[in-house]
Amino acid sequence: MRFLLLIALFFNAIFASNVSQKIKDQKDSISSAKKLENQINKKLEELAIDIIAGNKAVENTAKQISELSQQVKALEDSAHSANIELDKLTSQNGELIKSQKDMELRMVKIISEDFAYDLVVPNDYSESQDSIIATEILLNLNSVMSSEFKKLAQDYEETTNLIKSQSKKIESIKFDLREFRQKQASLKSLQNKQKRELEILNQDKNIYSKKLNDIKKQQDEMRKTLENLQILAAKPKEEPKKQAKEQTTAKSDDVRMIGSSYQAGNVKRYNGAKTIAPLDKFSVKQKFGDYIDPVYNIKIFNESVVLRSATTDARVKNVLAGTIVFAKQTPVLDKVVIVENGNGIHTIYAHLDKIAPTIKVGQKVKKGYVIGRVKQDLTFEVTQKNYHINPLELIAMN
Repeated sequence: MRFLLLIALFFNAIFASNVSQKIKDQKDSISSAKKLENQINKKLEELAIDIIAGNKAVENTAKQISELSQQVKALEDSAHSANIELDKLTSQNGELIKSQKDMELRMVKIISEDFAYDLVVPNDYSESQDSIIATEILLNLNSVMSSEFKKLAQDYEETTNLIKSQSKKIESIKFDLREFRQKQASLKSLQNKQKRELEILNQDKNIYSKKLNDIKKQQDEMRKTLENLQILAAKPKEEPKKQAKEQTTAKSDDVRMIGSSYQAGNVKRYNGAKTIAPLDKFSVKQKFGDYIDPVYNIKIFNESVVLRSATTDARVKNVLAGTIVFAKQTPVLDKVVIVENGNGIHTIYAHLDKIAPTIKVGQKVKKGYVIGRVKQDLTFEVTQKNYHINPLELIAMN
């Protein structure tokens, strides 16, 4: 019974450990996904700032790695000989310390023997021929031992000084080797840091490139829709050679293709009265007009603005009275509503999450009428008689 209980406890512990590990892995996965989501949700300008800062960080780390690599290489060249010298000095010091101990024993022996000889000849010792000879022998022996002791003491001092000197060298070599290992560790740490920086930078660049490509696709889709509705005049068709060249460029470098396809829009200034904004509370995520991309240094023309709602599932209002000429789901722009207003003006609302069920093509809508809802970002475009107008000139900013 006790055995079965132990088995049950054992498997319970394993199960608990596995569950804890799974929870930890799940938390790590959620954290990574959240970071990626935050990167994706950043404005194009914010992402560009991150990429530029990331490039500088990578360059700075690369410079530090280069400097540290040179230091490590210089230390590495001397580390091998330093290790050999260290082993040699350590071995020599071992022999010197052993010799020092032998000298100490001999010195003690000489001192004790010298003291014994002094005891052999008392002061009142009677002089005879034998005693005189014995005394002379003892004195000569004492002189020999004194001389030996003196030499031994000198050797001992030299050995002690040599041990001290070599010990300093050993400590110096050990310090250099410690510095070498620390620099090696620092280099490894910097290389890991650079790897992480490059991963983040590449991730940011991939997201950024995708956003640029999405902008290009959206603009092409919008222009095609407006041309089909005869709101904008169709662009003249490109020559077959230029078209083929752009297709080849697209395969090799999508971002450069965006730059090479740049065309300034036909823009006119709006001089009429201001009207309401399509959202109650918002910030401008993307401005109208020319935009020099700071990452790839390419020129982009934004024909619309992107307004970020301060609230989710926000109501989108018609800014001028008019007639609905387009209202449906599109492959790239999500749900789109286009209103034909007076004086040749058309207002375009794209990336809607919902189109109001009452909205139908041909329907007349008043100013302020709710045409749909948006979760966060609304793409808003305005044209007038084949020209683009800056939408921010038309609406009152909140």
